[in-house]
Amino acid sequence: MAWKVSVGETIDGPLATDGTRVFVATRDGVVHALDVLNGSPFWTAGVGPGRLAAAPGVLALLQPDGTLVGLDPATGASRWKSASGVEGELPPVVDADRLVVAGAGVAAVEAATGRIVWTAEEPDAILVPPAASGSCLLTLEPSSVVRCRDRATGTTRWTITIDAPVLAPPIMDDRGRVLVGTTARAFLAVRAEDGRPRWRWKLGADVRDSAVPFGNQALFVTYEAVLYSITRSNGHMTWRAPLPSRPLSAPLLFGSTALVACHETELVGFDARTGRRLGVQKTPVEMRTPPLLMGARLVAGLQDRSVVALTLDLTPAKEERVVKPGAKAKAKTKKKKEDEP
Repeated sequence: MAWKVSVGETIDGPLATDGTRVFVATRDGVVHALDVLNGSPFWTAGVGPGRLAAAPGVLALLQPDGTLVGLDPATGASRWKSASGVEGELPPVVDADRLVVAGAGVAAVEAATGRIVWTAEEPDAILVPPAASGSCLLTLEPSSVVRCRDRATGTTRWTITIDAPVLAPPIMDDRGRVLVGTTARAFLAVRAEDGRPRWRWKLGADVRDSAVPFGNQALFVTYEAVLYSITRSNGHMTWRAPLPSRPLSAPLLFGSTALVACHETELVGFDARTGRRLGVQKTPVEMRTPPLLMGARLVAGLQDRSVVALTLDLTPAKEERVVKPGAKAKAKTKKKKEDEP
């Protein structure tokens, strides 16, 4: 544990970061900025309740009535306010130089000025935060409808309907495959162009978090407390690894390591190539928010109104040398000859 800092009130919504600072919104309407190195406070600002989004040079809070507030990440000062017209509880999403808000509609806002770039109505409320993929902005609507909107204009390019109930955020890979887990105990891939199934893998429990691409693999967690690796091209299972408890969020990738936060206090690392378990760390109190990965640190909000940072062990694992039959005997003979006068 690198540090643990109390913020004095219940943490509301996920944490956000610009790479050097951790931003925390609390239930009393205050935003806290903490130094990722030691947890010391940079500033606090009474902005009102809402959900945060951040990136280098960008910090914004979306209030329940759809008001988006742009803040200076360095000082907490208000830069602008914008009425997005989109009400809901989903956190905004940083998409390059824009912020995308979704709920009862979608809106794209310039991150620097708060100017509305485009808005779009949705037939039903969006269920999960939008995800940018190539030129698409993917949204998930009720009845398992996945919609691709043009990131530049907001116009609909295509919609597909998944033939199973979905609550997990969908992703789209570079081959035009939409990958998504379902609450019908299955993980599947469908073609974005027409919604036709490519493959389906049966599971023992629901998937409620997004998958993470790793090479030709897709990593995802299920409510049966298992981390899976599926080959994206054909749907074959590469490996599976048990978790100590039900997952709290989607896997995080740190190089070739997959990190999974589990209820209630455990963070587990796996080799993403093989599924080999690398290590486990426990937070001092049950986690309230999914962890953020910031360089070599994992930062999470806890149930006791505090934020904790854990330092990852970056020491490379020792590689086992493969010794061919007879090599040991040859090595001993060589050593003996070297020792002779």
